[in-house]
Amino acid sequence: MSEIRRLQTFLDFVRLGTIAAVADATQYSTSAVSQQLERLARDVGVELLRPHGRTLRLTSAGEALAERAPALLGAWEQLHSDVTAVTDEVRGLVSVAAFQSACLALLPPLLSALRETAPGVRVRCVQAEPDRAITALRSREIDVAVIERFAGQSSAPHADLVETLLGEDEMLLALPAGADPVRELSQLAATPWVFEERGGPERVWAEAMCHAAGFVPQVAHETSDVVMRCSLVAAGEAATFVPALTPEALRLGVECVTLSDGQSRELFAVTRQSSNADLAVQAVVRELRDTLGRLQHERPVT
Repeated sequence: MSEIRRLQTFLDFVRLGTIAAVADATQYSTSAVSQQLERLARDVGVELLRPHGRTLRLTSAGEALAERAPALLGAWEQLHSDVTAVTDEVRGLVSVAAFQSACLALLPPLLSALRETAPGVRVRCVQAEPDRAITALRSREIDVAVIERFAGQSSAPHADLVETLLGEDEMLLALPAGADPVRELSQLAATPWVFEERGGPERVWAEAMCHAAGFVPQVAHETSDVVMRCSLVAAGEAATFVPALTPEALRLGVECVTLSDGQSRELFAVTRQSSNADLAVQAVVRELRDTLGRLQHERPVT
């Protein structure tokens, strides 16, 4: 196991570029990271890193190892999944990353449900936007990434990842309490909006919705924090779109109404191909899907 950990530390260095960055990402000390890299070089029997000014660069042997190491780690992970599956013992630590609204709605009931259905499974929760979560998944910082995808958005196929559809989540229009009824989105052409930062899937979808309604939205504020968005709406400063998953208590009294064309997003759990068969990972993905289903069943009609 120690050799596997050293190999992952080496790949972390290849990805992040400095020992300090690896130490920060893994919460090891810089001396511990250096020792792992030095021990790996001794185990392999060749120099992997060479000083270059104040930095370190890969040697030709280091470059060869960097190219082959992901496949080695994947094979080890697959072997671990296969061996543990034989025992039928569901236990282990599973790290789950999800964006904010999924964290707020899914992760607390997930933890509660797993105590009953898979008490040997421990879950570590991390909040991360989809792009960051996928990067963390590939670098083995996490084991399950919860991501969102809106209508018209697609993902290029990735042989190293597996996507499992958890379900759909309706998108609602959020307005200040007591606001005049809105039948068409075009009625809000002159209204300031609060959207997530540029580049995120929800921002792309939200702008497309406004463009389809015939106007360019006046984006007055930007934040991925759904509670902050609701706060600005409640204060009468903006309109926004809110996922129906957002807990009622965190909507701060804003009026959330269904969009006329019934817009929604899809939620997926993404795992590595090499660890998808792990019983603990499977238990978490299954419970995420069941938790989303229960929340949708319990949700009052808007």
